[in-house]
Amino acid sequence: MENYGKEILRILLYDSALNRQSLQVDPESQPIDYHHSKHPSAPAGVEFEDLKRAVRSVQRFLGEAIRAIAAESRSRRSSPSILPVELFLWVVKDVLADTDRHRNAGYYGQLTKLCLVCKEWADIIHGFPELWTQVNISSSREFPPEILSRSRDLPLDITYHLDLRSIAVGSITSESHRWRSLDIRSDRVYAIGSLLTRRAPRLQELIIIGSGYWASSTETKVFEDIAPELKVVTLRGCGLPWRSPILSDLKKLSLWKIEEHFPKLDALLDILASSPRLSELVIVTTRIQLGSDTSSRRVKLPNLRSLRVEYLYPEAMKAVINSIDVPLFATCIFSTELGYDEEVAVELADVSERLVALARGVGNDSATLTLKPPSMEIAGRYPGDEQWDAVLKYEPEGNRLGPLTITVNTYPMKHVGIFSYLSGRIQPYTKASPPKLRLAEIHSSIQDDEDTSLLLTLNRIFPNVEEIALVERRGSRGMLDVLRRLFTQPAGASPLFSSLTTLAIYGWSHRDWVTWLQREWERICNRGSVSFLHRNLTLRLEGGSGDTDGLQALQQRAAETLALYNVQVEWEPQRTQLEEAR
Repeated sequence: MENYGKEILRILLYDSALNRQSLQVDPESQPIDYHHSKHPSAPAGVEFEDLKRAVRSVQRFLGEAIRAIAAESRSRRSSPSILPVELFLWVVKDVLADTDRHRNAGYYGQLTKLCLVCKEWADIIHGFPELWTQVNISSSREFPPEILSRSRDLPLDITYHLDLRSIAVGSITSESHRWRSLDIRSDRVYAIGSLLTRRAPRLQELIIIGSGYWASSTETKVFEDIAPELKVVTLRGCGLPWRSPILSDLKKLSLWKIEEHFPKLDALLDILASSPRLSELVIVTTRIQLGSDTSSRRVKLPNLRSLRVEYLYPEAMKAVINSIDVPLFATCIFSTELGYDEEVAVELADVSERLVALARGVGNDSATLTLKPPSMEIAGRYPGDEQWDAVLKYEPEGNRLGPLTITVNTYPMKHVGIFSYLSGRIQPYTKASPPKLRLAEIHSSIQDDEDTSLLLTLNRIFPNVEEIALVERRGSRGMLDVLRRLFTQPAGASPLFSSLTTLAIYGWSHRDWVTWLQREWERICNRGSVSFLHRNLTLRLEGGSGDTDGLQALQQRAAETLALYNVQVEWEPQRTQLEEAR
């Protein structure tokens, strides 16, 4: 039913504008025919075609919806000429769903426009309190009280994104018993005491994004220590009294870029220990104060489904990861930095323990290992830039074990050593069932040099791999280097990945490598040699594009083992036009 609300609203607005009559749809009526409309004027040109398409797209849906609710809704129509109230309100809520709840001009601007269409619409919208529960206290002094009145006693979603001194908040704070969510985004966090010191018995979500520290003392009571329904807390750039009882029994906790008034590790673990139903934990670029002994405590989170720990100081990252018992079905994301002189095995030992646990759990089942090196082709980059990220992702198949992503921000020349270490840690557990390899945007390397060639390194660690996928989006020469090494062997060299049965290629353009492959075929055939596709290798192309001649030649050479999925043929329209002209 996606986008149906907007299509229906277009029809309603068009019909209402013509003689101020609302659209009337009978479940048993024939499809609307605007070619023979009785209205004094009907749409023409592009607008008419758009309207016809809109009518066709919603006609069936309208009939089914009205039939389902017609029996109980006939007595509740606001006038003989309007849709059932339930369906009309569904349309309005669907239209408002895409507006920015943080901007009154967006949400209430749309609502006000709908109220101006006609009196029937205004009466229904004004009388439906669920449409008036979002309150932006950064607006005018008059607007929030009006919204509060129309929302009656329903829970409220409060947002504040401007200077608190420029608005009146008395009417909002007096309704703190109705707050359902509180979203504060300001550089004047210290000024929000009037909001955070009121009881909030129905508050479910708290978001504070800013800088500084709002409380004058660590003894300050947040919401007077009364927020029993609070389940989601997101803090970015600012801290709270970390021993506050409101930080318990949480389901989601996110800490972002907190460099001042940051928590002690013990306080953080107390929060986690008091939240056994926690399902999502995020700690990114946040300082954690360590105690004298950080190795003796471990908190179990049996319901945790998502853990994200990124770019903490090395000792803090090690302490956080080692202090949390994470279920194997959880999705984990770990990101760290590695200096030029730092040892890979030392710095990544704790981060990679999760990788070992997953590989041991996979056993004889299947898993996919994705490797994406940092770029060496983009000049002017420095550590800290995402282009320097070496990314490894391990994805066991099925739902029993969750995926793990490890990102190491480092100098590009260290990426082979990083992948060699991390892959080597799971190698002992993958001999019977090697992972499927997925190599994303690998770059050129020195041939036959294992220190720079990721392919040679992986062949040493996983020689029995049966499936490899190559992903190339930028059109670098890395793809050609891999194919040359897979298909053409130096004199006396053993073939790489001798058990390989499937090679999948995902590329934005297949032209260059297909052209190279065709030339290599011709060169080998002219020498009377056997094609280097001597193995029963399935070659699978997915996405991207290729020229007609190259793809046809590929099909002729590997007709039985070639598979194409969503590959666009280049120049095909032009070729067709020339043939038609002839």
